[in-house]
Amino acid sequence: MATKKQSATKSAGKGSTGKGDSAEDPKETPVKESAGSKGSSKAKTSGKTPAKGAGKTPAKSSGKSAFDTSSKNAKSGPGRKGRAVQVKQPKPWGLILTFAGVGVVALGLIGAAVFVVWDRSQPPEGVTDYYGEYANYSEVSKALQDGDVTEEDLEHPWVVQQTHVDGDEDTSNDNPTYETTPPTGGNHLGAWQTCTGSVYAAAIVDGNAVHSLEHGAVWLTYDPALVDGDGIAQLSEKINGRDYTLMSPYPEQGVEVSVQAWGVQYQTDDLNDPKIDEFLDYYIQNADNTAEANAACSGGVSTTVEDAGQMPTG
Repeated sequence: MATKKQSATKSAGKGSTGKGDSAEDPKETPVKESAGSKGSSKAKTSGKTPAKGAGKTPAKSSGKSAFDTSSKNAKSGPGRKGRAVQVKQPKPWGLILTFAGVGVVALGLIGAAVFVVWDRSQPPEGVTDYYGEYANYSEVSKALQDGDVTEEDLEHPWVVQQTHVDGDEDTSNDNPTYETTPPTGGNHLGAWQTCTGSVYAAAIVDGNAVHSLEHGAVWLTYDPALVDGDGIAQLSEKINGRDYTLMSPYPEQGVEVSVQAWGVQYQTDDLNDPKIDEFLDYYIQNADNTAEANAACSGGVSTTVEDAGQMPTG
């Protein structure tokens, strides 16, 4: 027969292993039951271990599910704000090639222009000059002024002689003689031959023509025994209306065409010789080869040796 003490012990054992009353455990802190958390309340009645498991597991599960759901919505939703996808555009090869082609053409034009400028800075090949070791009138003139050379030392001293031979009354009717045919410089008459792209049908006086060369003009002559009417017309097109040029026949010249500027000359038997134009382009008003700079070509004499009663000597 059980005693009262044994019955009490058994009763206490049942209370601890059964459902148990949390209020009897002084170490356990009461937990307030929040609204709608009946699951937690039930968990407390089932012991400590289930309560802990019930508290943690739902929280973790709930958080993860919410994250997964929002993550899926972010990826699949139509209005998501994710990283923009960059579409690689093809290179505009057409424009690139067009601009490259334009650049090549531009460089070619610049190169051509530079070459033309350089080419015009060089005298045409085949030109005979009478300056000896000097390149042009400017160089020989400076050498004389600096005392590096005297007129007598020059191979062709007439390239620096510019006296008007008709300036003295005693020699007013004298026409100078020249070493070259046609003449290319030297002492001359006081009046220049008008050289404003002037084409003369007959021969002109040497002394007047040389004065025109002194002003920077180019004189084109042809042998009338070698050049016919068509050839004369062809040559006239190079001169007619072109300032600081003149043209006239020169009997017994010996070659079809001769072009001369002060101290230089080019002769050819080919009317189509491109050097004729090159000579004109280079020597007309050439600053280094003009014996009297800034002198006019208009206002000179316009007569020829065939003009009756007139002497084209200025």
